[in-house]
Amino acid sequence: MTRPIVLATCARWPALSASDECLAAALRARGWRVEAAPWNGPFTPFAGAAAVVIRSTWDYHEAPAAYLDWLAQLDATRTFNPPALVRWNLSKAHVLELGARGARVPRSLETAADPGAVAAALVALDLRQAVIKPLFGASGAGVERVTAGGEAAALARAQARKPTERVLVQELLPGIEQGELAGVFFDGVFSHGARRVPAPGEFRVNAQYGGRMEAAAVSPPLVSEMAAVLALLPASALYARVDGVVVDGRFVVMEVEVNEPGLGLDLAPGAADRLAQALLARLA
Repeated sequence: MTRPIVLATCARWPALSASDECLAAALRARGWRVEAAPWNGPFTPFAGAAAVVIRSTWDYHEAPAAYLDWLAQLDATRTFNPPALVRWNLSKAHVLELGARGARVPRSLETAADPGAVAAALVALDLRQAVIKPLFGASGAGVERVTAGGEAAALARAQARKPTERVLVQELLPGIEQGELAGVFFDGVFSHGARRVPAPGEFRVNAQYGGRMEAAAVSPPLVSEMAAVLALLPASALYARVDGVVVDGRFVVMEVEVNEPGLGLDLAPGAADRLAQALLARLA
């Protein structure tokens, strides 16, 4: 155990989050050395790691080409989640693929970041109001409401925060203002639930918009629906967070996060131990 397990962070936020400190402690309790290193810093820590766990690489969307280059350098056999699965997950359009495979998803279309194209998408989806998301984005940057007739203004707001050539136009689901329900899974097994709650008057649940994550109960039927979504992924994830909204008693998936999701390990007793055990089982 001379080589450390490296938890990947980012240059803007190089320290471990409170959640990931729990994982580090669980691994250290099992005799492992744990280090944090920013993905956009020197590559040396990753080259010499016993395992790389992609955790808070939260600024990746600001340099997507560099992030893809970094992923390509990692040893896929000891990187979690696997680089190929992470690459698949980076585009918001992964929700379209999940829908094509049978998941219940919001009405969504990928299109050019152009007012006419967004207007056409609203017509095609039979929506008067929707959300536009940059295809390659994170932390809610560039996510805006759009109303028919206001496409240019919505895109201007979005592009001011996150320049992009392609966007996902997505149905604004009822109840989203009350937050998203999330299920956290380790190696396909449900660990715990959380609710991502927006600030008053907001629909974006990201921390930069005042959102927060809190512990939440998830009923067995909803856990089963989340697990069914997870089974549609192109590869097995060590960790995953399945986010969605319950509409008429059924789970509608907004997205599946396997790149750098907040896992809320500090909110659920035993969760860090469960993730540590799942990771070490893969290294065995």
